[in-house]
Amino acid sequence: MRFKRYVLVIIEKTKLSKFFIPFLALLCCITLLLVYIFYNPKPKIKEATSQTSSFVAIIFEDAGMDEEEVQKLLSINVPFDIAIIPFLPFSNKISLMCQEKGKEVLLHLSMEPEEASTIWLCPRSIMNATPDDEIEKIFKDALANVANSKGVSTHLGTLVCKNERIVKKLCTLAKEKDMVLVDSTFSSESLFSKMGKQIGLQVIIPDIILDSRNELKPIQDKFNILFNLAKKKGFSVAIGHLGVDGGITTIEAFKQAVEKAKKENIKFVFVSEISKLEKKSIK
Repeated sequence: MRFKRYVLVIIEKTKLSKFFIPFLALLCCITLLLVYIFYNPKPKIKEATSQTSSFVAIIFEDAGMDEEEVQKLLSINVPFDIAIIPFLPFSNKISLMCQEKGKEVLLHLSMEPEEASTIWLCPRSIMNATPDDEIEKIFKDALANVANSKGVSTHLGTLVCKNERIVKKLCTLAKEKDMVLVDSTFSSESLFSKMGKQIGLQVIIPDIILDSRNELKPIQDKFNILFNLAKKKGFSVAIGHLGVDGGITTIEAFKQAVEKAKKENIKFVFVSEISKLEKKSIK
Protein backbone atom coordinates (compact mmCIF):
# COMPACT_ATOMS: atom_id res chain seq x y z
CA MET A 1 0.00 0.00 0.00
CA ARG A 2 2.81 2.39 0.83
CA PHE A 3 4.40 1.70 -2.55
CA LYS A 4 1.11 2.42 -4.32
CA ARG A 5 0.70 5.70 -2.47
CA TYR A 6 4.30 6.60 -3.28
CA VAL A 7 3.67 6.04 -6.99
CA LEU A 8 0.47 8.06 -6.93
CA VAL A 9 2.23 10.91 -5.17
CA ILE A 10 4.90 10.90 -7.88
CA ILE A 11 2.25 10.89 -10.59
CA GLU A 12 0.36 13.71 -8.94
CA LYS A 13 3.43 15.78 -8.30
CA THR A 14 4.82 15.41 -11.77
CA LYS A 15 1.38 15.83 -13.30
CA LEU A 16 2.28 13.21 -15.89
CA SER A 17 -0.51 10.75 -15.14
CA LYS A 18 -1.73 10.60 -18.72
CA PHE A 19 1.84 9.98 -20.04
CA PHE A 20 3.14 7.73 -17.30
CA ILE A 21 1.56 4.39 -18.35
CA PRO A 22 2.73 4.62 -21.98
CA PHE A 23 6.16 5.73 -20.76
CA LEU A 24 6.35 2.78 -18.36
CA ALA A 25 5.35 0.35 -21.14
CA LEU A 26 8.02 1.78 -23.43
CA LEU A 27 10.63 1.50 -20.71
CA CYS A 28 9.75 -2.16 -20.14
CA CYS A 29 10.04 -2.91 -23.85
CA ILE A 30 13.44 -1.25 -24.04
CA THR A 31 14.61 -3.18 -20.98
CA LEU A 32 13.47 -6.53 -22.43
CA LEU A 33 15.13 -5.76 -25.74
CA LEU A 34 18.43 -4.96 -24.06
CA VAL A 35 18.25 -8.15 -22.01
CA TYR A 36 17.58 -10.19 -25.18
CA ILE A 37 20.46 -8.60 -27.09
CA PHE A 38 23.13 -8.74 -24.41
CA TYR A 39 22.21 -11.65 -22.18
CA ASN A 40 20.33 -14.14 -24.32
CA PRO A 41 22.88 -16.67 -25.68
CA LYS A 42 22.80 -16.91 -29.46
CA PRO A 43 22.25 -20.40 -30.82
CA LYS A 44 25.43 -21.85 -32.27
CA ILE A 45 25.36 -22.40 -36.01
CA LYS A 46 26.22 -26.01 -36.70
CA GLU A 47 28.94 -26.23 -39.30
CA ALA A 48 28.44 -28.59 -42.17
CA THR A 49 30.36 -31.73 -41.35
CA SER A 50 30.89 -32.74 -44.94
CA GLN A 51 29.89 -32.23 -48.51
CA THR A 52 27.92 -34.73 -50.52
CA SER A 53 30.15 -37.67 -51.36
CA SER A 54 31.51 -38.25 -54.86
CA PHE A 55 31.96 -41.79 -56.14
CA VAL A 56 34.83 -43.39 -58.03
CA ALA A 57 35.14 -46.86 -59.55
CA ILE A 58 38.53 -48.30 -60.51
CA ILE A 59 38.76 -51.28 -62.87
CA PHE A 60 42.07 -53.14 -62.87
CA GLU A 61 42.34 -54.91 -66.22
CA ASP A 62 44.45 -57.76 -67.61
CA ALA A 63 44.44 -60.06 -64.58
CA GLY A 64 45.12 -63.74 -65.17
CA MET A 65 48.86 -64.12 -65.58
CA ASP A 66 50.35 -62.94 -62.27
CA GLU A 67 48.87 -64.26 -59.02
CA GLU A 68 51.30 -62.42 -56.71
CA GLU A 69 50.54 -59.01 -58.23
CA VAL A 70 46.82 -59.54 -57.62
CA GLN A 71 47.53 -60.58 -54.02
CA LYS A 72 49.15 -57.18 -53.42
CA LEU A 73 46.20 -55.41 -55.01
CA LEU A 74 43.66 -57.34 -52.92
CA SER A 75 45.33 -56.09 -49.73
CA ILE A 76 43.81 -52.64 -50.40
CA ASN A 77 40.63 -52.49 -48.35
CA VAL A 78 38.27 -50.47 -50.55
CA PRO A 79 35.85 -51.55 -53.29
CA PHE A 80 37.26 -51.92 -56.80
CA ASP A 81 36.85 -54.22 -59.80
CA ILE A 82 39.28 -56.69 -61.31
CA ALA A 83 38.80 -57.53 -64.99
CA ILE A 84 40.11 -61.05 -65.55
CA ILE A 85 41.05 -62.39 -68.99
CA PRO A 86 39.68 -65.94 -69.27
CA PHE A 87 41.64 -69.06 -70.19
CA LEU A 88 44.94 -67.81 -68.70
CA PRO A 89 47.00 -69.82 -66.15
CA PHE A 90 45.56 -68.09 -63.04
CA SER A 91 42.20 -66.81 -64.35
CA ASN A 92 40.00 -69.12 -62.30
CA LYS A 93 42.13 -68.96 -59.16
CA ILE A 94 42.21 -65.14 -59.23
CA SER A 95 38.43 -64.97 -59.64
CA LEU A 96 38.04 -67.11 -56.50
CA MET A 97 40.59 -64.96 -54.64
CA CYS A 98 38.59 -61.85 -55.54
CA GLN A 99 35.37 -63.42 -54.34
CA GLU A 100 37.00 -64.34 -51.02
CA LYS A 101 38.20 -60.73 -50.56
CA GLY A 102 34.82 -59.25 -51.50
CA LYS A 103 35.95 -57.63 -54.75
CA GLU A 104 33.87 -57.38 -57.90
CA VAL A 105 34.96 -59.41 -60.94
CA LEU A 106 34.52 -58.52 -64.61
CA LEU A 107 34.97 -60.92 -67.50
CA HIS A 108 37.66 -59.28 -69.65
CA LEU A 109 37.02 -60.71 -73.11
CA SER A 110 39.88 -60.54 -75.57
CA MET A 111 38.82 -59.06 -78.95
CA GLU A 112 40.58 -58.27 -82.19
CA PRO A 113 42.15 -54.78 -82.38
CA GLU A 114 42.69 -52.57 -85.42
CA GLU A 115 46.45 -52.73 -85.06
CA ALA A 116 48.20 -55.17 -87.34
CA SER A 117 50.05 -56.73 -84.39
CA THR A 118 48.08 -59.29 -82.42
CA ILE A 119 50.77 -59.80 -79.76
CA TRP A 120 48.39 -58.92 -76.90
CA LEU A 121 45.56 -61.16 -78.06
CA CYS A 122 44.78 -63.95 -75.61
CA PRO A 123 43.54 -67.54 -76.04
CA ARG A 124 40.13 -67.84 -77.72
CA SER A 125 39.89 -64.18 -78.67
CA ILE A 126 36.80 -62.96 -80.50
CA MET A 127 37.97 -62.00 -83.97
CA ASN A 128 36.17 -59.85 -86.52
CA ALA A 129 35.16 -62.96 -88.46
CA THR A 130 34.16 -65.12 -85.46
CA PRO A 131 30.65 -66.55 -86.09
CA ASP A 132 27.82 -66.02 -83.60
CA ASP A 133 27.68 -69.62 -82.41
CA GLU A 134 31.40 -69.55 -81.61
CA ILE A 135 31.03 -66.22 -79.77
CA GLU A 136 28.28 -67.75 -77.66
CA LYS A 137 30.46 -70.76 -76.83
CA ILE A 138 33.46 -68.58 -75.93
CA PHE A 139 31.23 -66.44 -73.71
CA LYS A 140 29.75 -69.46 -71.93
CA ASP A 141 33.13 -71.12 -71.35
CA ALA A 142 34.67 -67.83 -70.22
CA LEU A 143 31.95 -67.38 -67.58
CA ALA A 144 32.70 -70.86 -66.29
CA ASN A 145 36.41 -70.05 -66.13
CA VAL A 146 36.04 -66.62 -64.48
CA ALA A 147 33.62 -67.37 -61.67
CA ASN A 148 31.12 -64.85 -60.28
CA SER A 149 31.57 -62.25 -63.02
CA LYS A 150 29.26 -59.26 -62.49
CA GLY A 151 30.01 -57.70 -65.86
CA VAL A 152 31.86 -57.90 -69.15
CA SER A 153 34.65 -55.63 -70.37
CA THR A 154 36.61 -55.37 -73.58
CA HIS A 155 40.27 -56.34 -73.90
CA LEU A 156 41.62 -54.54 -76.99
CA GLY A 157 38.70 -54.81 -79.45
CA THR A 158 39.10 -51.59 -81.43
CA LEU A 159 38.21 -53.50 -84.61
CA VAL A 160 35.47 -55.73 -83.21
CA CYS A 161 33.74 -52.77 -81.52
CA LYS A 162 32.78 -51.47 -84.99
CA ASN A 163 31.24 -54.76 -86.07
CA GLU A 164 27.49 -54.38 -85.49
CA ARG A 165 26.83 -58.12 -85.65
CA ILE A 166 29.37 -59.01 -82.98
CA VAL A 167 28.54 -56.02 -80.77
CA LYS A 168 24.85 -56.92 -80.83
CA LYS A 169 25.62 -60.55 -79.98
CA LEU A 170 27.85 -59.62 -77.03
CA CYS A 171 25.35 -57.06 -75.71
CA THR A 172 22.56 -59.61 -75.94
CA LEU A 173 24.58 -62.24 -74.08
CA ALA A 174 25.47 -59.74 -71.35
CA LYS A 175 21.85 -58.65 -70.95
CA GLU A 176 20.66 -62.26 -70.69
CA LYS A 177 23.02 -62.71 -67.73
CA ASP A 178 21.99 -59.34 -66.20
CA MET A 179 25.57 -58.07 -66.48
CA VAL A 180 26.89 -54.56 -66.95
CA LEU A 181 29.12 -54.04 -70.00
CA VAL A 182 32.22 -51.84 -69.78
CA ASP A 183 33.44 -50.50 -73.13
CA SER A 184 37.12 -49.78 -72.52
CA THR A 185 38.08 -49.52 -76.19
CA PHE A 186 38.07 -45.69 -75.95
CA SER A 187 37.08 -45.70 -79.62
CA SER A 188 34.84 -42.97 -81.01
CA GLU A 189 33.59 -45.54 -83.55
CA SER A 190 32.53 -48.11 -80.96
CA LEU A 191 28.94 -49.34 -81.30
CA PHE A 192 28.59 -50.77 -77.78
CA SER A 193 26.87 -47.75 -76.25
CA LYS A 194 24.47 -47.36 -79.18
CA MET A 195 23.59 -51.06 -79.20
CA GLY A 196 23.20 -51.08 -75.42
CA LYS A 197 20.56 -48.35 -75.65
CA GLN A 198 18.71 -50.25 -78.36
CA ILE A 199 18.37 -53.46 -76.37
CA GLY A 200 18.23 -51.97 -72.86
CA LEU A 201 21.70 -52.90 -71.63
CA GLN A 202 23.69 -50.62 -69.34
CA VAL A 203 27.02 -49.78 -71.01
CA ILE A 204 29.69 -48.00 -68.95
CA ILE A 205 32.29 -45.90 -70.74
CA PRO A 206 35.30 -45.17 -68.50
CA ASP A 207 36.46 -41.57 -68.14
CA ILE A 208 40.19 -42.06 -68.05
CA ILE A 209 43.09 -44.52 -68.29
CA LEU A 210 45.37 -44.17 -65.29
CA ASP A 211 48.54 -45.77 -66.61
CA SER A 212 49.98 -45.65 -70.09
CA ARG A 213 53.48 -46.06 -68.73
CA ASN A 214 55.04 -47.47 -65.62
CA GLU A 215 55.80 -44.17 -63.80
CA LEU A 216 54.34 -43.07 -60.47
CA LYS A 217 53.95 -39.30 -60.94
CA PRO A 218 51.84 -39.42 -64.14
CA ILE A 219 49.53 -41.96 -62.49
CA GLN A 220 49.16 -39.74 -59.41
CA ASP A 221 48.24 -36.85 -61.70
CA LYS A 222 45.61 -39.00 -63.41
CA PHE A 223 44.07 -39.83 -60.04
CA ASN A 224 43.78 -36.08 -59.35
CA ILE A 225 41.98 -35.61 -62.67
CA LEU A 226 39.71 -38.56 -61.86
CA PHE A 227 38.76 -37.11 -58.46
CA ASN A 228 37.98 -33.72 -59.98
CA LEU A 229 35.74 -35.37 -62.56
CA ALA A 230 33.88 -37.20 -59.78
CA LYS A 231 33.35 -33.96 -57.86
CA LYS A 232 32.05 -32.28 -60.98
CA LYS A 233 29.51 -34.88 -62.11
CA GLY A 234 29.07 -36.98 -58.95
CA PHE A 235 30.92 -40.10 -60.11
CA SER A 236 33.74 -41.24 -62.41
CA VAL A 237 35.31 -44.46 -63.69
CA ALA A 238 38.96 -45.22 -64.43
CA ILE A 239 40.93 -48.07 -65.97
CA GLY A 240 44.17 -49.27 -64.41
CA HIS A 241 46.31 -52.15 -65.62
CA LEU A 242 48.11 -55.07 -64.10
CA GLY A 243 51.33 -56.21 -65.74
CA VAL A 244 53.79 -54.13 -67.75
CA ASP A 245 51.50 -51.13 -68.37
CA GLY A 246 51.13 -50.31 -64.70
CA GLY A 247 51.21 -53.20 -62.29
CA ILE A 248 52.99 -52.56 -58.99
CA THR A 249 53.40 -48.85 -59.79
CA THR A 250 49.66 -48.40 -60.36
CA ILE A 251 48.90 -50.35 -57.19
CA GLU A 252 51.20 -48.02 -55.21
CA ALA A 253 49.53 -44.94 -56.72
CA PHE A 254 46.14 -46.45 -55.85
CA LYS A 255 47.18 -46.91 -52.20
CA GLN A 256 48.13 -43.23 -52.03
CA ALA A 257 44.90 -42.21 -53.76
CA VAL A 258 42.86 -44.12 -51.17
CA GLU A 259 44.35 -41.97 -48.40
CA LYS A 260 43.77 -38.79 -50.37
CA ALA A 261 40.18 -39.79 -51.12
CA LYS A 262 39.36 -39.92 -47.41
CA LYS A 263 40.29 -36.23 -47.06
CA GLU A 264 38.33 -35.21 -50.16
CA ASN A 265 35.14 -37.13 -49.36
CA ILE A 266 35.60 -39.46 -52.32
CA LYS A 267 34.14 -42.94 -51.93
CA PHE A 268 35.34 -45.93 -53.93
CA VAL A 269 32.58 -48.17 -55.25
CA PHE A 270 32.15 -51.11 -57.60
CA VAL A 271 31.40 -50.37 -61.24
CA SER A 272 27.98 -51.98 -60.76
CA GLU A 273 27.19 -49.13 -58.34
CA ILE A 274 28.23 -46.59 -60.97
CA SER A 275 25.72 -48.28 -63.27
CA LYS A 276 22.96 -47.50 -60.77
CA LEU A 277 24.16 -43.91 -60.37
CA GLU A 278 24.14 -43.42 -64.14
CA LYS A 279 20.56 -44.69 -64.34
CA LYS A 280 19.51 -42.20 -61.65
CA SER A 281 21.27 -39.31 -63.40
CA ILE A 282 19.50 -40.13 -66.66
CA LYS A 283 16.11 -40.06 -64.91
